[in-house]
Amino acid sequence: MIELRELSKSYGDTTAVDRLSLTVERGELVFLVGGSGSGKTTTLKMVNRLIEPSGGRVLIDGEDLHDGPAWAIRRRMGYVFQGIGLFPHLRVGENIAVTPTLLGWPPARIAARVDELLELVELDPGVYRDRRPDELSGGQRQRVGLARALAAEPELMLLDEPFGALDPATRDRLQRSFQEIRERLGLTGLFVTHDMSEALLLADRIAVLDGGRLIQVGSAAELLAAPAGAPVAALLEAPRRQARILARASAAGEPS
Repeated sequence: MIELRELSKSYGDTTAVDRLSLTVERGELVFLVGGSGSGKTTTLKMVNRLIEPSGGRVLIDGEDLHDGPAWAIRRRMGYVFQGIGLFPHLRVGENIAVTPTLLGWPPARIAARVDELLELVELDPGVYRDRRPDELSGGQRQRVGLARALAAEPELMLLDEPFGALDPATRDRLQRSFQEIRERLGLTGLFVTHDMSEALLLADRIAVLDGGRLIQVGSAAELLAAPAGAPVAALLEAPRRQARILARASAAGEPS
């Protein structure tokens, strides 16, 4: 569904993304993982044309994204990011309704879609529809952000560190909720994270970037079995260490 062909972005003499080629199949969730400055967020922003590429192409179902206006492209995609970006002067239901309203949906269809999505992200419409963003917890705001991204029934989802600022317990709940929603709706997604553990848990495939270049693509099992070089091995070290600590703690707690 998504095809990146030799995608590049340069700022003067600095190359942020270097001839990246990657395909995301329909219904697949691919994670872009790498350290700071690896090019993962720049790549995501080129997919929805918040940043224009210096070279290469982005195709959705074979259609070049540069064949139409950027606003039309963005309305076909759901976009979720760490800052959430809810409009503070709009109520929850109005935030979710922004894109359907711009698309000219009838009011009755918009109202039904808002309530449907609030239920999908486990927020009671009668309780939360008319609240303002500052009346919500961080986890609730992130759920509203996800609902807003799904509002216009997008073909694909782009997610940029959507759970990174949350406490561990809330993050775990939202990861599990997102996985359930994604499986129920059959979403196609490109998900940016710096957290390899999150990628190992949720991704169908993981694309590792280093210095703007794609250095390995594979399933969690493939990366764990055969990391392609030191940068990939370094990213895997934290989840490996955590797994060892949990295994030792579990063994120590077992009755003799």
